[in-house]
Amino acid sequence: MRRTGLALVAAVLMVGCGSSSTFHLDTSVRALKQGQVVDSVPCLTADIPEHHVHVHLAIYLDGAGVKVPAGIGVGRPWGFDSTGFLATGSCFAWLHTHDATGVIHIATPVAQAFNLGQLFQIWGQALSSAGAFNYHGSLKVLVDGRATAGDPNALALTQYENIVLELGKPPAVAPASIYDFSGLSR
Repeated sequence: MRRTGLALVAAVLMVGCGSSSTFHLDTSVRALKQGQVVDSVPCLTADIPEHHVHVHLAIYLDGAGVKVPAGIGVGRPWGFDSTGFLATGSCFAWLHTHDATGVIHIATPVAQAFNLGQLFQIWGQALSSAGAFNYHGSLKVLVDGRATAGDPNALALTQYENIVLELGKPPAVAPASIYDFSGLSR
């Protein structure tokens, strides 16, 4: 009886430690200040629309979707309009999010290339081939539905690209290979 009780306790502990259903993925956003530069990307007082590129990022943890938060690359205080769009902040980095759709806005005064690693630096989150955020384990990166190899930090951000990060087990239904940007008004 004693051996069975110990085995049960050990099994419960093992399941609890390995279960992602209780694991919380930390997607919190770094606080930025006007004029701050993170990984060669400045946070300026206005959203600069001269060159505007949009990329979509979707994240899954053991098959469950994880929201990409509004406010990545936006200094506080934040002001949202009636639709929930983050319209104002004390500064906007050249890479930022206005809402939780996963659309990354790249707004620069001149055309310039950026990579996923820069977005994660601005976000204040970890990214490597061994995981992302506070998750360490299997990471699969898909670009427009195709798996990519190598360092995810080096992945170039390209207009209308759909990037999917699968942490742990993939979703039961494969994520969309493309994202519909047609509803994007800004």
